[in-house]
Amino acid sequence: MRARRPLVAVAAAVLAAGALAAAGCGGSQRPLRIGVVVDCVGVNRPLENAELAGAELPLVQRGARVKGDDALGGVGPATIAGRKVELVSACTELYEFSTLTAAMRSLVERDHVDVVVAGGSGADDVTVRDVAALYPRVSFLPVVHGPREVTLLHAPPNVYRPSGDHGQGVAGLGTYAYRTLGWRRAAVAFSQWDAGWGERDAFMAEFCALGGRVTAQVGPAAFAPSGRDVAQVPRDVDGVAVFTQALFTPAGFVDRLSRRLRDPRRIVVGPTTVDDLDLLRATGPALAGATGASFLPAVGSSRALRSYLAAIHRTFPGVTAHTARSDLVLGYRTAVETVARALARAGGDPARLPAALARVSTDLPGGAERLDARHSAVVASSIVRIGRPARTGGDPTLTQIGTVSGVDQSIGGLLPAQLSPSTRQTACRRAPPPPWAR
Repeated sequence: MRARRPLVAVAAAVLAAGALAAAGCGGSQRPLRIGVVVDCVGVNRPLENAELAGAELPLVQRGARVKGDDALGGVGPATIAGRKVELVSACTELYEFSTLTAAMRSLVERDHVDVVVAGGSGADDVTVRDVAALYPRVSFLPVVHGPREVTLLHAPPNVYRPSGDHGQGVAGLGTYAYRTLGWRRAAVAFSQWDAGWGERDAFMAEFCALGGRVTAQVGPAAFAPSGRDVAQVPRDVDGVAVFTQALFTPAGFVDRLSRRLRDPRRIVVGPTTVDDLDLLRATGPALAGATGASFLPAVGSSRALRSYLAAIHRTFPGVTAHTARSDLVLGYRTAVETVARALARAGGDPARLPAALARVSTDLPGGAERLDARHSAVVASSIVRIGRPARTGGDPTLTQIGTVSGVDQSIGGLLPAQLSPSTRQTACRRAPPPPWAR
């Protein structure tokens, strides 16, 4: 990996055209180049080393040499199916869409990469989609779970999402609340942002399809840092589904809600809580005994997840297990690992890589079981029980209590492709249940 340069101005159109021709040429034996855009400024700056570690690990496992004491020093090339593979990194900042755009364009136009791996948030994934339309000969892989629109609305064919959209990770939670917890009337409390909307819509579609009723949808006003927030949640419900994001929802809301409901069986939470280990640690005491949905299996039930955590610790000891399990770090690893497997399937030929990416299947924790016709992941979601930490100050324990496989973006046919989750209230409708609820 070469050292990152400061961001530069976009090259002239004629130079860009020449760069694209070089990037698309599969006959040469030049290395296949993967451009990786990571956080190096802003709120996620402390994750730079860990994000790079996630991206570099698949190449290290295929023979690349770590150049320094950590991932920041880069790695040498790996060889996959006879083709050398290099990583080239660039710098961005969370939610700075112009910075992300400039970084991706620089990777394509100046570094002549064949693949771009980038994102950082669901909103950033939309930027990845939009930039991909400018470079049809380059494959773009968004890093994290994001809005369904990334692959359903105006999506160019060179975008491949190896993780699910926000709603897919909620699959099975509505069925569990209705059939196992016995809920019939529920409230939904959600953060007013892309993940909150997506999780809310997926949960309501499944819960209401089975005959449940959602009598209150509590948006951003509920998450004020005062005791008035939980007052907006009605008392005459069997339970409350909470879909929070750490940047927009104080953990105190979950604590106050727990004390008001007094029974962990009356709370379920989505992946934005379970898979954000910092938020889960902050809310863990209030959620002990509650049920959550996750894109990941519980560590104790997944050999693949334990193997990944052991491998990243051996290779990059400075990356803790807590950080390695984050959506971001796993996302970088999933994206680069997906490219590596697709390149092997393509026989090392960059010209065959796009077709191989479209057909790739993996057994990665949190990754795609396969990609659908829109190049978006079909995933498995997990239902987990949240327990108390095994040690003081540790992460809450998670126990696997269910798995749902084959979850596509329609949530088993319940959500239409044109749906774009937003601030508007979601209708609660009875419908044929998804396959896992039949």
